[in-house]
Amino acid sequence: MGYAHEYATAVMRRGRVPMEPADFVPDWSDRPRKGKFFPGAPSVPLPDGGCAEDATLGQGLFGRAGTGAFTLPLLGAMLRDSYGLTGRRLAVQANTDLGSLPFYSHANWSRGTASGGGLYPIGVHWISGASGPLTPGVHYYDTPHHRLTRLLSGDVSAEVRAALGDLEEAAGTDQFLVLGVTFWQNSFKYNSFCYHAVTMDIGALVQTWRMWARAHGLHLGTALWFDEPRLGRLLGLDPEEDGVFAVVPLRWAGAAPEVPAPPTPAASVRRVPDEKSRRVLSFPTLRHIHTATLAGADE
Repeated sequence: MGYAHEYATAVMRRGRVPMEPADFVPDWSDRPRKGKFFPGAPSVPLPDGGCAEDATLGQGLFGRAGTGAFTLPLLGAMLRDSYGLTGRRLAVQANTDLGSLPFYSHANWSRGTASGGGLYPIGVHWISGASGPLTPGVHYYDTPHHRLTRLLSGDVSAEVRAALGDLEEAAGTDQFLVLGVTFWQNSFKYNSFCYHAVTMDIGALVQTWRMWARAHGLHLGTALWFDEPRLGRLLGLDPEEDGVFAVVPLRWAGAAPEVPAPPTPAASVRRVPDEKSRRVLSFPTLRHIHTATLAGADE
């Protein structure tokens, strides 16, 4: 298992043996955004959707696997219910931040997917091909505004299929949700522990989507092993700052897409998100564990 086993052991023992850097103190005045911000990029509002009347928790947990297909209203509803900002926390409680919560700049928002206070933000990219309802390209889900920010125009879905290898569910679609993490958005507080936190939140979000989809007569498969460097290049990510953790193929309503050959060379996102923090730190443990998980990803 190598370094991954060492990291998991350190996480399990952190109550007795603090993970390095043990003396780290977060700079809350210089905290990053909880999502990416692309100044000047065009955006498209998503439909609010809404939960179907018969979409119960029992149906999501124990219902039959769905055979339906996604539409833009269904995608918008799933994103809103799972990762959109659906409420603001103002309840009286014993935490030390109680006095600052009424101020908008310190507002604490909640969302549908369970997580530790929303501190583990996942970046959701929708890579849409020619069969989708929008101009083909790469879109980023802007959670505060419930909209899609267009980062790249052009059908690059074949590049995603190539990165997924022989995944059966990817062969018949050109619509994919790609889940990534910008480490600094979590490591500013949790430093080396960050990798454990964000990967658990990936699982929480994916399972939320599976339950939501099943309750609406849909089915979601998930790829957790793929050519991550290839997808990272497509999305314009820095491998030392970002990781790609899951790809979710979507069965889309309408005619099945024609599957073109992978473009050579592939287009890639060139837009760079604006960084709010004045100082961005890196942590050797975080860098080493991510490097370890990339070993053999392109085989």
